[in-house]
This record gives sequence, C-alpha cells and structure tokens, in this order.
Amino acid sequence: MINYGGGPADNEIEITIFGPGYGEAIAVHLGEQNWMLVDSCLVPGTSEPASRAYLEQIGVPASGVKAIIASHWHDDHVRGISTLAAHYADAEFMLSHVFSDAEATAFLAAYSEKFAPGLSRGSKELYSAVKAREIVYFLHQRTSVLELTANERNIRVCALSPTPAACAQSIAHFASHVPKNPGIQIGHAPEMKPNLEAVVLHIDFVGDAVLLGSDLENHEALGWSAVVNDQWCANRPRSSAYKVAHHGSSTGDHPPVWANMLNPNPVTCLTPYSLAGQYLPTSGDKSRIRDCTPHAYISSGASRRPSMDAAVLKRLNDIATEVTVANPGFGAVRLRKVVGAQEWTREFFGAAGDL
Repeated sequence: MINYGGGPADNEIEITIFGPGYGEAIAVHLGEQNWMLVDSCLVPGTSEPASRAYLEQIGVPASGVKAIIASHWHDDHVRGISTLAAHYADAEFMLSHVFSDAEATAFLAAYSEKFAPGLSRGSKELYSAVKAREIVYFLHQRTSVLELTANERNIRVCALSPTPAACAQSIAHFASHVPKNPGIQIGHAPEMKPNLEAVVLHIDFVGDAVLLGSDLENHEALGWSAVVNDQWCANRPRSSAYKVAHHGSSTGDHPPVWANMLNPNPVTCLTPYSLAGQYLPTSGDKSRIRDCTPHAYISSGASRRPSMDAAVLKRLNDIATEVTVANPGFGAVRLRKVVGAQEWTREFFGAAGDL
C-alpha cells in the first residue's frame, strides 16, 4: 500500500491525480477540509476506489466530501463510483447533462446488466450510482457546480462543457444504440467517438485557478473549440494547473486551450491509457505536451501491466486467494499550493513521475 503521508493544511489547495495503466480519479482539496472527487478508479487488485482509500489514509471524514462528479460514462473513469456515491452519502452527485435525457438513460440501463449479463462495467457503475440517489444534478456548459468560502475566499467550481449542441449529438448517438428489444443479449457497450459529452471543470480559487480537462475531445465546432469560443468560458481566470484532456492524446488537444485558458508553463498532469493495443500518451503526444510546458507529469509510466500467461494466472487463483499482480503500474501525482503562493509543490507516489 502506498503511504501518502499527511493531509493538506486548511490553507492548502490540493489536486491529486490517481491512475494505473487503465483508470483515472481526481481528489481536490478546496480549502478548510472541503473536498471534491472527480471520476473513480480502483486500487489494483482490489474493489477499493483509489480516492476513498486515499482520503481515509490521510484522515478525511466522509462529511468532508462535498461533491462527486462523474465526468462521463467510460469504464476507465467510473470504476468504483457507485461505491463512492454510497459511502459519501451527503455529497452531491453530478454527471453530464446528456444523461438527463430519457434516451441516454435507456442506454445506461440497456448496458448495465439490468437486461443482460456480462456488459460494460462503466455503464453499470454509473447506472447503479444514479439509481441509488434520490437527487442527481446534471452539468452542462456554464453550470455552477459548487460554491463555498474557504480561507476568506469565495471558491467557485463550474462546468465548461458539454454544450447544448454536443449534448444533442451525443443523445442521438446513444439513442441509435438502445436495443429495440429489452431482452436482447448485448455483448458489450458500443464504442462512442468522439467524446463530446465529457464534463470539463474549472476551479476558481480567486487569484488562482485549475482546469480539469476530463476526456473531452474536439470535433468540428463541438468539444474544445466550443469551450474556447464561448465568451463566458473564455472569461474564466487562467489556470496555473491543468489535468490534460484524454490522456494526452492528439484528439483531446486544442492549441487555443494552452494559449487562452492556461498560464504560461502551467503545471500539468495526466493519466495513461492502455487497453486492447491502444496506448496513450504516445511518444508524439509526450513531445507535444513537453513543448507546451516544462512541468508535465504522469501518474504512471507503465504502458501496460506486467504480462502473465492466462493459464498460469488461473492456476495461481485456484491455489491461492487474493492474487494480485506485483508492480501494477499504479501511481499518483499530488500538487499542493498554499493559498496565495506562486508555485505548486509536486509529489510522486507509486509509478508516477515526469512525463
């Protein structure tokens, strides 16, 4: 187990990004022990959400979590989020405005094992979390997510996406994949590209700001271009720290974001993505990001989990319990800054390090 040390001081801002080779979660300290959790991934080899394990280790009570946001429905961003929603029962639960639509909700239900076994874990997690909550808040561009006062400053978190046009396109895409017969056996949730329904978050600490890029991609006049070109979004304070969108891929990159929404040489973090032969960020992605800032970090340098023959792994599971892979490539990048300070401190845990 990773030893994360102590928690932040009341007057410290904190952004901690967790990620193995597949998965992403973010814990944000807004000041005076007010926390926000964005997305979820699991500690490798367990069913424990990484952000909950972290908060419990540093002594944060459940009442300290004010909001839980599912930026989108993909499996690598919502594993364990139903556990978070149940454990932090007093926290507000929020997700993309796309899922306020009946067709999108039907999509989640269809691919949630409600009608058929063995389906996408991501849609199941989100569907379970939504069904367990009496109140769910839906986010879209210009939505106020959270407002509070900490360290005599008014902290404001707002959503910069998705736009109404992006929601409409995503809903139409979801609707096309809702099965006509609820009893049909569906093998897996379909691939849905580009990702336009993801929620980008801007955190204004007054005198400083953070941009969390989720997995938002760009497509024609939608996605990142619609964020940068929206005057309300463009008027948000520039950010000194940025969670790079879509695992650093070229599809999530939009140069005007760097030019218009971020400070020069911002501190940046990202998580890798490794699945079915696709590995992000690529060497080209890394070079592009390093050209934008000298302060670039990644939660795990592992491009994939250590390989093991399936038959060997099955045999080990037959003769032992709780078999876990050593060195699973899990890590975390933690950024902290005292309110009013100029520089972020950086700490690396597990497999995290420079990009």
